[in-house]
Amino acid sequence: MKKGFTLVEVILVLAIISIIATIAIPQVNKYLDKANKSKILGAISDLNNSSLSWSIENNGSIPDDIQKVFQEHGDIEKLNINLKTDTSFELGNIKGKFFLDDGEISAKIDSDSRSFKDETLVAK
Repeated sequence: MKKGFTLVEVILVLAIISIIATIAIPQVNKYLDKANKSKILGAISDLNNSSLSWSIENNGSIPDDIQKVFQEHGDIEKLNINLKTDTSFELGNIKGKFFLDDGEISAKIDSDSRSFKDETLVAK
């Protein structure tokens, strides 16, 4: 008596696996994008705290340059968002740039980003 799987059984299992993968992979990417967006919002919150700290150390004046906020924050690598020196970032499918307006940090997602196009992120 022969033991093993027939070719039809193997093909059927592969077809089922590929159908499941076709459904699951986009969902996983959607959750990764949401997680990366949360990471960027966390970075905005951290940078806003640094902006407030800078204001306190400078007699209540508001920082007029985002680089001052980055210096106050210290090690911007700890934000884990691939921040570049020109205030742009790229995290997964999300590309954008940080802005400083009246002492508040926000992020504008680029129009060529694959997720959250043209959205402005503000920490609450």
